[in-house]
Amino acid sequence: MIAGKLSTVFGRSLSLLVVGIALTGCPSGKGGPGDAQWPKAGQIKTAALPSGASWVGVFFINSSGSRGTMHILSSGDEKIHGCWIAEDKHATASFVGTTKDNLAMFDWTEKRVGFAGPPSRLTAYLVMSSDAEGRVRVAGEYGEDLTNDGGNKWEGVRQKNQEPKEDGCKLEAGDTVPTEGGNLN
Repeated sequence: MIAGKLSTVFGRSLSLLVVGIALTGCPSGKGGPGDAQWPKAGQIKTAALPSGASWVGVFFINSSGSRGTMHILSSGDEKIHGCWIAEDKHATASFVGTTKDNLAMFDWTEKRVGFAGPPSRLTAYLVMSSDAEGRVRVAGEYGEDLTNDGGNKWEGVRQKNQEPKEDGCKLEAGDTVPTEGGNLN
């Protein structure tokens, strides 16, 4: 029971911290195309969002080695924040970012579930478009750290009829690190 109360208090505090950071901008203090932190995104010519599209939403994201669900929420004028959870629940991430038309840039902090050590921090970007069937798609890259936003491809599709939630990437009680053959990955 005490653990449950501590978890609730910690969860609320973490949510407030993420929202607070998101409202003040990217933790690095950089937040727009052309900043050294986003060398690839800074070279992208932006365009208007697809008709009726918004960065606020739930996206299914696929990258080499990982798939998951991303909740993107608005923090005000061209600022976003949210979370991502791996489909197999091996990792979660929180992020803050900046949007400019169909381009979103992220400061991303990812933590592997059940593993000690500091979380990974990196920068990334996504570009939004629509396909021939009218589905809203995103594609971009993420770097290995906070100095580069390129090198690793990721893409996704907006999920219809789903609203993003602040706690949309919360691990549930009993969630454990995925195992293969009884050994930890």
